[in-house]
Amino acid sequence: MPLHSVSRKWLLPNAPSGLAASNITDTGLTLSWDAVSYSEGIKEYEIYRNGNSIGVRKGTSLAESGLDVETTYDYQVKAIGVNGLESPLSGVLSVTTEATENPDPPEE
Repeated sequence: MPLHSVSRKWLLPNAPSGLAASNITDTGLTLSWDAVSYSEGIKEYEIYRNGNSIGVRKGTSLAESGLDVETTYDYQVKAIGVNGLESPLSGVLSVTTEATENPDPPEE
């Protein structure tokens, strides 16, 4: 087989793009990304927070809760094809949770 011949089974899905965060609170957020178009079909997306996998999703969003207040998190996503091949990781999206709103100060 010539070296320049490429078999379709070796083509990886593209990395997800369009990572965005919304609904950011002091302990939660919603992460979303653009769907990846892949000739073999996409089975799911694997989400990473600070370099560690936090799970997989069939869709293109993830609601996070239980995060630390005023903390920066780095998110990345990769696509996993129906054929088991994985995309490279997306670019990093850094998101900082909000500060907790202080209740009214006690009266003196």
